[in-house]
Amino acid sequence: MLGLMGAMEDEVRLIRADLGEVDELDGPCELLRGRLDGTPVVLAKCGIGKVNAALAASAMVQAGATCIVFTGVAGAVAPGLKIGDVVVGNKFQQHDADDTAFGNPIGTVPGEPPFWEPDPRLFDVVFGALRALEEPRGHHVVAGPIISGDQFIAQAEKVAWLRTTFGASAVEMEGAALAQAANRLGVPFAVVRILSDSADGDAVADFPAFLNDAAHRGRDLAHALVKQVLRA
Repeated sequence: MLGLMGAMEDEVRLIRADLGEVDELDGPCELLRGRLDGTPVVLAKCGIGKVNAALAASAMVQAGATCIVFTGVAGAVAPGLKIGDVVVGNKFQQHDADDTAFGNPIGTVPGEPPFWEPDPRLFDVVFGALRALEEPRGHHVVAGPIISGDQFIAQAEKVAWLRTTFGASAVEMEGAALAQAANRLGVPFAVVRILSDSADGDAVADFPAFLNDAAHRGRDLAHALVKQVLRA
């Protein structure tokens, strides 16, 4: 069963509205089981931050999800990416994990791999669906590293550090935690981020203005995925 996750109300509200035969499930977050275009899905609004994403992933698997796709917004880090472009994560790290005192690279969680990667087959399905949807609209769809931390980045200096240190394409607050949890749970995952801001001094103004557009594009992706993911 396809699992769909978003952190905020605007990232899930239109998908929720399109669900049929909805059951509200007990869990650590808003958790629904229903049908999207006749296909069974689990939808979670996990809440913001790494712990919430990990808790939601576990709850979704218990509810029957056999793969999880996160859709939401993020700040652009890599040069050349614009607001509205889409990053599909091909590598995940937590930029606020710091075990350097013990000789480990920045971004490494002790006892965990240095980074996480998505399931290749699910990644290909998601990437292909996004290109079909977004490129006719004039948006670039790229594969790139996504970094996560419990911080809303809104400083150009921090963006420059993230770019230099991690080679990141986008920064957000949940994706790497989902990657870590899904890895432990043995569940394929993918993370899609529509770039809502440049994670710099204008981020606070750009971010809320973009959410409605991102909500509609996230819904379009969800409908495209139910036609493909479970057949892949």
